[in-house]
Amino acid sequence: MDFTKKVLFRTLPYLKKAVKTELSAVALCLIFFFSTPAIGQEKEALHELLEAIEQSAEYDALKTERIRNLKATLRSNTDQSLENLYVLNSELFDEYRIFKQDSAFKYALLSREIAEEMGSTALMAETTLDLANLCVSAGMFREAMEYFEIIDPQEISTELQFVYYSLLGRCYTDMAEYSSIYFFSSRYEEMVEELHQKALTLVPPGSWDHTMLKGYMNYRANELDEALKDLLPLMETTEDLRLRAVTHSVIGDVYTKMGNSDKAIYHLSRASIADIKSSAKENLAIIRLAELLFKEGEVKLASAFIKKAGQDAEDYGAQQRKIRVGAILPLIEEQVVEQVETQRKRLYEQNILLSILLLFVVVLAIITYLQLRRLKRARREILSAHNDLQVKNQQIILVNEEINSKNEQLNSLNNKLLEANKIKEEYIGFFFSQDADIFEKFRDFKIRIQKELKKNNIDGLKYFVNSYDLKGEKEKLLQSFDEAFIKLFPNFIEEFNSLLKEGEQIELKEGQILNKELRIFALIRLGITHNEIIAQILGYSVNSIYAYKTKIRKKSLLNKKDFDQMLLENTLLKH
Repeated sequence: MDFTKKVLFRTLPYLKKAVKTELSAVALCLIFFFSTPAIGQEKEALHELLEAIEQSAEYDALKTERIRNLKATLRSNTDQSLENLYVLNSELFDEYRIFKQDSAFKYALLSREIAEEMGSTALMAETTLDLANLCVSAGMFREAMEYFEIIDPQEISTELQFVYYSLLGRCYTDMAEYSSIYFFSSRYEEMVEELHQKALTLVPPGSWDHTMLKGYMNYRANELDEALKDLLPLMETTEDLRLRAVTHSVIGDVYTKMGNSDKAIYHLSRASIADIKSSAKENLAIIRLAELLFKEGEVKLASAFIKKAGQDAEDYGAQQRKIRVGAILPLIEEQVVEQVETQRKRLYEQNILLSILLLFVVVLAIITYLQLRRLKRARREILSAHNDLQVKNQQIILVNEEINSKNEQLNSLNNKLLEANKIKEEYIGFFFSQDADIFEKFRDFKIRIQKELKKNNIDGLKYFVNSYDLKGEKEKLLQSFDEAFIKLFPNFIEEFNSLLKEGEQIELKEGQILNKELRIFALIRLGITHNEIIAQILGYSVNSIYAYKTKIRKKSLLNKKDFDQMLLENTLLKH
């Protein structure tokens, strides 16, 4: 550890002392601390402090391990130079200084003896101040004064002068705090002010030491707002646990004096957490926190923290801390006992009430049991009736299903009848119109023949007969059939092609309405399924009809039976 940090660590503990003040009466709302999630910084800090107390043994184990390693290094050190021995003993003192007082005193004495052998006035002054620091921490003010008298502040460095005046100011601060005679305490307070002013001039403005001391002096002078302006920025200037502990502790004292209990509890909690994590057994923040929480009525938390403070004081060997803990611990324990008695009385009353409620519940259970038996009988009767009703409903459902099936069959027959009627109406009209046209043509043909016979013009008669185009008349008849069919089934071609494979659809030539294949299946759609009749109507052979039908069915996605059925279902009449 470098010299600046050693000076700083040995000086700062005095800043954690404060004069007696009246604590704030502002209530701290921690009633549901153990049963509800923490809300607010102070509750979060208290929760973290409880966790740190549970883990304090782990932090102490790390401290003990560091000390064990240093001792092992000291024992195994082959370099017996005084400088090396001084460094090792000084490091052991630094580890013990806030951890165990008697061990720290031992290594401070050893360090002083080595400094004397070395003949170093600066190191002798430094170790003497270390011994004075320990005596102040132990409340041994007379012994501390003896060490201060050994040192002439004019013969030491500026850095050690700052330590000297700071420690001496801390000593008089404690003497004023513990003095019950105003004559002496007022004189001590005056000396503290004078020593602080001297110390303040020995460090450069803006440094951590200067800012901390200035803030502490403003706190003692009741310039609380000014103190906070100095102290609050220091929380962000270092990650060192000891420095943060001191900073939070002093800020907590300032807020306590201002009457802001919430912020005081928060900062004292943060200081206590830093003390525990650094294994600082010589601490004051957790005692002040327990006192504040006790005054706020948080007895359980106060009891947990004051017990931790008492254990730390016992481990460190700080008599004045034991006295302070002993002063408040009985009061806290008394409140705990009163709360236990109050809870016990409340539990007794609750037991009586629960017994009455239990009797009521038993009576209610008997009544409920009797009612349940009645309900079970009623339920069985209802279940029987329900089963009978289900049988009836099932029978009704079967009848309804049968009726629905018949209705569907009737609807299908009706649709087929309607379709057949529409086809008959359309084709009856088509038949009469074609018949009339044929009759007129036949009548004209007969008249022409009679005229030629009267003229006895056999050659003209032959010419007329030979010139008559029967094939053209047949084509006109088929054209008329196509038009009549498409009028009935306007989407027949698209619907027919949807039954064929991709790329096998029928494409009509320009001017065509239906081709040979489509006419065959158009007749099938009209209900004419016999190949002989289809052949007579279209003037094809039966084999041709069969060949055309087979060709189309091979192009289909369906088999023969399904194709004919889907043709009937998929081609719809015009509505």
